[in-house]
Amino acid sequence: MRVGNRYRLLEPIGEGGMGIVWRAHDDLLDRTVAIKEVRYTGIGEERRAQLNQRTVREARAAGRLDHPNVVVVHDVIEEDGRPWIVMQLVRSRSLAAVVRERGPMPVSEAARVGGAVLAALRAAHAAGVLHRDVKPENVLLADDGRVVLTDFGIAAMEAEAGLTATGNLVGTPAYMPPERLNGLPATPASDLWSLGATLHTAVEGRAPYERDSWAATVAAVLRDAPEPPRLAGALAPVISGLLCRDPAMRMGAQEAAARLAALAGTSSPTIERPAPARRAPLRWIVPAALVTATVAGGAVWAATRAEAPPVAEASATPSAPSATPTAPSATPSPSGSPSPGLPEGWRRLSNATGGFSVAVPREWKATRIPGRDSVSVKGPGTPGELIIEWTESGKTGLTPKQEWESLEQEIQAKGQFSGYTRLGIVELTYLGVEAADWEFTRNKGGEMIHVLNRGFRLGDGRPFALYWETPDRLWTESRATLDTILETFRPT
Repeated sequence: MRVGNRYRLLEPIGEGGMGIVWRAHDDLLDRTVAIKEVRYTGIGEERRAQLNQRTVREARAAGRLDHPNVVVVHDVIEEDGRPWIVMQLVRSRSLAAVVRERGPMPVSEAARVGGAVLAALRAAHAAGVLHRDVKPENVLLADDGRVVLTDFGIAAMEAEAGLTATGNLVGTPAYMPPERLNGLPATPASDLWSLGATLHTAVEGRAPYERDSWAATVAAVLRDAPEPPRLAGALAPVISGLLCRDPAMRMGAQEAAARLAALAGTSSPTIERPAPARRAPLRWIVPAALVTATVAGGAVWAATRAEAPPVAEASATPSAPSATPTAPSATPSPSGSPSPGLPEGWRRLSNATGGFSVAVPREWKATRIPGRDSVSVKGPGTPGELIIEWTESGKTGLTPKQEWESLEQEIQAKGQFSGYTRLGIVELTYLGVEAADWEFTRNKGGEMIHVLNRGFRLGDGRPFALYWETPDRLWTESRATLDTILETFRPT
């Protein structure tokens, strides 16, 4: 059989809910291709015509993508009352098949695969194309080592309304984000959730919300906590960040790309990365929680500023950042209602000496750390602790990442962190400037703790470290709290 009087169908090589994929020969260009025959069954002629039109339109949109991690769409044909999508034939096996046959992937390999899929998604999102069905079956591991994302046939142009706005859900429930299951439109963040579920499958061997039935799976995505990772190791924070139920709090593409690149041992992609702001030579800060250990070992850090006053808790209506901070009140004055734009039960704290404000849960209190330019913030009965510090370390000429690497070497040389395991030191852009996240676990008081320490210097030269510590067993559930803190921190 020929399609378009040009493509000779040779044999079926795959079948799914939306049709059959054929190996075919392009007689005009004398090459082997893959052709997806799209079939819609069980619907009326009018509805089938609408779906065919949508499929052709969206396949053409996907055909405009030019990226090494995206399967190339060569041609789109309407024949015999259905679309035929002509694609690059990638000699490969799907991630789903590989995990089924070989079991869970090593963390570094899963990070490499995830990084490639994320690169494909970022390129698609930049072009206004959403995938809407990221899952292990659509991730191809090519024989030549490449990773490619396929099946953009149900993608939708972000800026285009019409046939995709039918109210019908398209995708696989175990890999669909909760907002889609609740009937909300797809966004780039929706694809990131699906990537998180795919990464979970790669390292754990099954989807995080996989259940015995379609209905049970949907219910699990909407209400259940994901299965605690057993094998994810250093990839667990990325997975939990991507699987955050609130799209606004979900880990962003740039941060995920940097973390995956670090775990895979590759360079982070530079798509959409803002140019770093010019800054003075770095004289970096060291958070008090780390300095306590290093000072005991003989290291001396600059800490000559006057002690910071207590943090003042802002009123219910946060004021805009000011170039000339006002003095904080000596006695905290808690607000009885949440601040506008913040999660329920949260309010904004400010510190004039440090020159910042940040949102925290309403019950949390800030305490000055004696002898340091820093404050500790935590709540009653809360095992986590936030430390915000603006102390200079005395080091010069280092990037944020280099500063953390230098401090890590000193701590390890002195043997000061028992059971220390680095989870990553990754570069990112935060508040428009260069930053670096140092993430690790270590033993503290007989318990394994999990730390993320974000270091950066503002364009005006002010240094900051945002240090978050919690028991490792509670890291996944505390991630949303940390993400809100990081997203609401503002210099004044």
